[in-house]
Amino acid sequence: MKGHHAVMAPWLECHDKTIPARQHIALLLDLLSSRGVNMHYVLRHTGIFYDDLIARDLQVSPVQFSRLISNVAKLEQFPELSFLLGQQLIPSVFPTTSHILIHAPTVNTLMNNIALYSESYFPLSKLTTQFDDSGVYVFVEDPYGIEASLSSRDRITYFRWLTEYVFTSVISLVNWRADTKLSWSVMVDWLCPQWQEHYHMYWGKVNFNQPMIALHLPKQYLDVTLKDSSSTLYKVARKITPIPSCGLLSHIRNVFRQNLVQVPSLNELSEMMLMSPATLKRRLKAHNHTYRSLLGEVNQQHALYLQQIKQWDDHQIAQEMQFFDVSNYRRAIRRWKTS
Repeated sequence: MKGHHAVMAPWLECHDKTIPARQHIALLLDLLSSRGVNMHYVLRHTGIFYDDLIARDLQVSPVQFSRLISNVAKLEQFPELSFLLGQQLIPSVFPTTSHILIHAPTVNTLMNNIALYSESYFPLSKLTTQFDDSGVYVFVEDPYGIEASLSSRDRITYFRWLTEYVFTSVISLVNWRADTKLSWSVMVDWLCPQWQEHYHMYWGKVNFNQPMIALHLPKQYLDVTLKDSSSTLYKVARKITPIPSCGLLSHIRNVFRQNLVQVPSLNELSEMMLMSPATLKRRLKAHNHTYRSLLGEVNQQHALYLQQIKQWDDHQIAQEMQFFDVSNYRRAIRRWKTS
């Protein structure tokens, strides 16, 4: 079925100005303005000017947008902002590209489309899904390595804010289309903040201070038929809505995940991406990563999924990931954490 979709360039980089500012920033600035927040304060160091948002069809880069989010995330006197942005985001902000979501025939299809088109709606986050016997898990990752460029304190605040608005948007959209409040559960890797009531209000069941971040929807909801869907409008949306390009790091992670048994070397990867190894190294460095650190991250995420969600023990994981023995696997875990 992939042949029915239009496809854009395979990846984007952190300074590419491709994010439509009006779609992604206007609603956020309105929420801030209604709380008396100074626009110049939240736009500082972004290279984005409020007058430009009004006067022209401005496009910004992931780095610029991330600086705005980082500024807003520090406004902890307004903990509801991320949740409200997520709740109001879809479909109101994307009238021309939301048909692929609002006319999806089932919850299963909707969840697949949210991940497939996630960069269109959440340009600083790449969503991936994993379906198993229990239902579907949604994971979120940084496509541009921006999180790694921040201080440890700012990193937690930034990624927490992003995850709050992204997961709230997913939950609100699916609940709205299903016309009921579904039984979501979430695990996050940060400590419970003072605004715990917002998590329970917008998300449902939340487990804090976990080894990984994931959103889960039980299997019994996946085949639910969504009312008021137009099969014709959905077919048209599938034909005319291009699959968005992912960030450079997400593109490389996808290559690694598709070849976990025999991961391409740096030279092989650069050949696949039609560039020299030196150029690939420079581009990875510009995204605050190396070949080794990115591969270690992918392996660690896979191991965590098997351990935390599949509930496998070290022996099973070592065998699945084709380590010689458990000791080698455990040494690899320590290496991944420090790479």
